[in-house]
Amino acid sequence: MKKIIYLMLLLITVPSMAQNSKNTITVIGETEKHVTDDSYTILIALQQVMVYEGQGEVEATSLDVVRENYIKKTEEAGIDFNKFKKNTHYEFAMSYSQNRETACYYLKTSDEAEVRKIVKLKSAGMSVVNVDVETKDLTSQELVALSTKAIANAKEKAEAMAKQLNKKVGEIVSINDTNSSEQYVQSYGTLPTQIHSVSVSFELL
Repeated sequence: MKKIIYLMLLLITVPSMAQNSKNTITVIGETEKHVTDDSYTILIALQQVMVYEGQGEVEATSLDVVRENYIKKTEEAGIDFNKFKKNTHYEFAMSYSQNRETACYYLKTSDEAEVRKIVKLKSAGMSVVNVDVETKDLTSQELVALSTKAIANAKEKAEAMAKQLNKKVGEIVSINDTNSSEQYVQSYGTLPTQIHSVSVSFELL
């Protein structure tokens, strides 16, 4: 009796599963997004100036003098050195590897022109170690708008592919959107436009 009930259930379930199984077509929809800079963090190093004398190096300019000279240069360029903060960790690393007194400072700003001034500023014993660029995060509304455009692009592509197969595209079966609000930059800077993509599955009729 149990076997008969099992077979009856199996006969009912199989057609139901077949009805739920649909032919689908999955495509990647794309649209462009504009990426803009939000802030810049510039890291500089001030080091005592050493010169070779005899068999070794001797101090030509102390770290204190190097710092004083650089502060004067920043004042002349209209830059407030008081906005810089010490970067102790990088300072220790440079002092160990280069065997000379070092002071490292960083400045975080949203003013691109200010960063350019600092990069161009020349002063003995000073070097620009690195400039990090952070981009603006996308809002939820911006993400939704971009994904909506990408889905429209996916449908256009799916319909073109289906036509080649003498098929038609039906309703959306699933959407896979892994985009986040965080934008990214390359090591050489921010790309002005990047691709926002979404994977979409449609019924294939």
